[in-house]
Amino acid sequence: MLVPAGRWQQRPAAASKSAASLSLPFFDDFSDYQGAPTSRQWIPGGAYVGTGYGLLPPTIGVMTLDALDADGFLYEHASTSPFGADTATSLPIRLDGLDSTDSVVISFYYLPGGDGMHPWEMVGDTPNPPDSLFLDFYSAVDSTWLTVWSRGGTNAAQLMEETGHKWQYVAIAITDSIYFDSLFRFRFRNHCSLENNGKNGMMGNVDQWNIDYVMMDRGRRIDSVPMFRDIAFVNPAPTMLKNYRAMPARQYRTSEMAQSLSMTITNLYSSPIASYYSYSVLDSAGTVMYTYDGGYQNAPAEGYQTAPVHARPQVGYTFPQSDTPTTYTIVHNVREGATGDDYQQNDTVRYSQHFYDYYAYDDGTAENGYGLTSTAASLMLAYRFDLNTADTLTAIDMAFNHTFECANCAIRFRLTIWRSEEGLPGTILYSDQIARLPIIPDSGALTGERGAFHRYLLEHGVVVDGSIFIGFTQESNEYINIGFDRSFNSADRIYYYTSDTWQQSFLSGSLMMRPCFGQSAIVGITTPETTEVVPTLYPNPADREVRIDGLPKGSKVTVYDISGRKVLSGSEDSINTSCLPDGIYMVRIITPTGTLHTAKLIIRH
Repeated sequence: MLVPAGRWQQRPAAASKSAASLSLPFFDDFSDYQGAPTSRQWIPGGAYVGTGYGLLPPTIGVMTLDALDADGFLYEHASTSPFGADTATSLPIRLDGLDSTDSVVISFYYLPGGDGMHPWEMVGDTPNPPDSLFLDFYSAVDSTWLTVWSRGGTNAAQLMEETGHKWQYVAIAITDSIYFDSLFRFRFRNHCSLENNGKNGMMGNVDQWNIDYVMMDRGRRIDSVPMFRDIAFVNPAPTMLKNYRAMPARQYRTSEMAQSLSMTITNLYSSPIASYYSYSVLDSAGTVMYTYDGGYQNAPAEGYQTAPVHARPQVGYTFPQSDTPTTYTIVHNVREGATGDDYQQNDTVRYSQHFYDYYAYDDGTAENGYGLTSTAASLMLAYRFDLNTADTLTAIDMAFNHTFECANCAIRFRLTIWRSEEGLPGTILYSDQIARLPIIPDSGALTGERGAFHRYLLEHGVVVDGSIFIGFTQESNEYINIGFDRSFNSADRIYYYTSDTWQQSFLSGSLMMRPCFGQSAIVGITTPETTEVVPTLYPNPADREVRIDGLPKGSKVTVYDISGRKVLSGSEDSINTSCLPDGIYMVRIITPTGTLHTAKLIIRH
């Protein structure tokens, strides 16, 4: 079953109270960075810049407002009733010396989440009627924010029916004299409400609003959509492999190369524009190994480039085979004429082609969540990978979504590996002796391409060859909300078992689950001691202090609140809980041998 998801991002730096004012024009199409909105123009407040949520935006990259805070956790006050969530506030913009005759206009495009051709392809979650998007202006005269535009929850299909297109253009003229000073600001904000579906594990990130191409300047009109003279990329750069986003260096073969690439290039202007396209392959030292020259082609007016040498360039380079882990960077460039257009930040996209120790179908971003729920006695999820040579499977990387009241945190499962037999999971090659628990990463570990993943070491290395399935067997029928990437479809490799037979998934996307390998000469991984005393908490419920009986010396103790946020950490066998509000918490203990223990803690003052 598919549900709303989580995302992960770095905590933005605190905004300076004495931030310098900006001058017109203001422009951000969110094309040349990811994470928190840039501090050069914005005061971040939970909004996220990325490429996953908004389908076919005006140009690559969108700013998304949803139900997650700046650390990627559900807001502490999240509920099934509408609640205030993200904000993105501009730095002060100097409008002093201007007035209503200067035709100052702010414009932007927006698209609600949940867009897709079919229900099984929907990206993100559709805002319901109470789940609104707002644009506010700041009045320094009386130090207040005033709402100048809003939109209640809707879906892309309804907008398409109303206007003939999905992405909606909005233009607001600034005419009131209270705004024409040196302290003018604007902000986007949203209201969300969690799905009331009866299972906390299915209650994750919801109600996305995607915003793109924010522009504010003088001398503009609001009675028509302007024709921006801009040639730009729309989608992220693709992998140069035909089946994987990344794969182990030792498993790579030249037969894994794709034949061509799919590039989406747009011309936002009202007339055709001659544009030039090329891409280059760079090795880990930055040396150019290959350059593709697509030459000049006319890009259709207000449309997408269809010339094959630009839209479907051939893959003219083959990565060399090597057992040494490395990364290649593929840099794509498009430009108007010889010098380029006025908005050149959206004219370059890059892809990092990793050859490390893991396979990946996903891109590291979860637009949705995937899990199993049934009354059946056995629930299993399996994911197929095809090896080119025998290797030792030593770990599995998995990324779980943050859910309401940390519902993921107490659902046990056993990592399982199957041999492929007639295209289905067959003989079990490995199954954990001790059940695991989903691990939600600390906020400080949420940076980097693989920061959202936790690496589960197998109890011993498993030598595998040919086609295998990795996955898990659940200990209950509760919902484990695992990250689901919508940008790369590997549904034909996902199988689930909820009754008496294996069934293939029909949901378009990729599980955020990656097999990790060591060299075949590795004997295995040391099995953690299973004779350790299981630590216990007392008293529980606790008031001002809780003690941990049986805590091995050198253990790491971390306490999380119900939203998955880390609130305390240490290594002592007692925890001062006097500062914690009443509620339910999760205590995670990692012993020096690597054994993981978790326990629920209740605080009641």
